[in-house]
Amino acid sequence: MSLTAAGALALVAGGAVATAAGPGGAVPGETPPAGGGTTTPAPVGPVPLHLHAATLRQDGGALVLSLSTSRPWTPASLGADHQSLCLRLVYELDGFASRDLCVARGAGKPQLSYFRVLRAGGHGPQHQVQARVWQPDERSLVARFSPAKLKIPYSSVRWRVLSSTDGCRIRGDAGDCFEALPPDGGVLRLRAPQPIGCTVPGPSYVTNGPRDRRVVALTFDDGPSSYTAPVLDVLRRERVPATFFLIGQQVSSGAALVKRMLTEGHMVAGHSWNHANLSSGGLLASGQISSTANAIQRASGFRPCLWRAPYGAVSPGLIGVARGLGETTVQWDVDTNDWMLPGSGTIASRALGARSGSIVLMHDGGGSRSQTLAALPTIIRGLRSRGYGFVTVTDLLRASMRFG
Repeated sequence: MSLTAAGALALVAGGAVATAAGPGGAVPGETPPAGGGTTTPAPVGPVPLHLHAATLRQDGGALVLSLSTSRPWTPASLGADHQSLCLRLVYELDGFASRDLCVARGAGKPQLSYFRVLRAGGHGPQHQVQARVWQPDERSLVARFSPAKLKIPYSSVRWRVLSSTDGCRIRGDAGDCFEALPPDGGVLRLRAPQPIGCTVPGPSYVTNGPRDRRVVALTFDDGPSSYTAPVLDVLRRERVPATFFLIGQQVSSGAALVKRMLTEGHMVAGHSWNHANLSSGGLLASGQISSTANAIQRASGFRPCLWRAPYGAVSPGLIGVARGLGETTVQWDVDTNDWMLPGSGTIASRALGARSGSIVLMHDGGGSRSQTLAALPTIIRGLRSRGYGFVTVTDLLRASMRFG
């Protein structure tokens, strides 16, 4: 895995699904005989796999890589034979950036790791990829992974599959240690996936997520309102996803904002139809939860799987009603009490008390939210400085997403 950044040849535009097939000919490491006959073995040493075909396509929110080789291999044999098999992705994000997704060498089962390709050459630290990877046979590989998990934006991405050997440096004719498909690269134009629904495993009532990841979920109640767009502007500038718990009767007039939330990678959920106390459960609660979910689906095409009880007023009966409608009741473990207008400094200070897995309660509607808006950049930068990342509540709870 020692390809240099300079090794990426110029990549050419392709279509929505880019496919490449390798040329025929001798297996790398063998010298074709003049005029036919028996091949003459080349000097003994590591040789790359012979790439036969490669395809990269988008399927909903995931990328699917399929490749085949002319020679059999396993993850263990890659390590033993000093070979590397990687997918290089080049995209634009504050300038051009590159990632290499490589089959983990020496592993018992196919796994992927990714590396940042350094501008000076070589790789940055190795990170494991959450991906589904399998070998249909000993000469092929299929991998399914999320570009969002690699922080790759949904825009045009340039790609090639690379096969190389340890110590390979691409200068001039490197055919004996390096292969690429497509030879001159391809372009896949990624579209932002459109979620249509979700399912949350585990308990029917939560106040926080698992504490095993250093991430926090920022949440906003009582929108959409006139403050929602400025909140979204801050989140977009800071590249932070959040979760919005919406009032059903406000969704129709704010449909464009609901669509924007989903397009920009946020999550939407219900917060009752008119902010009523629904702790008694029963038909009233069922109607409010259902009508709010219906309004969100009409506005955006997405059916929520989360909701939040107004005033934090819950009961076993209410939680059961929501569960029966396919929704998990989500409250919080960090309350900024921003609705009391205590000042932006106090709001930020309270939010900075979050810890791994926390769900932070704020508001983008239901009154003046200028203090919340002013506090939001301080909250984001403060939590980042403490080593926290940001996720939606569905990500925090490891929900399964459905895409149309």
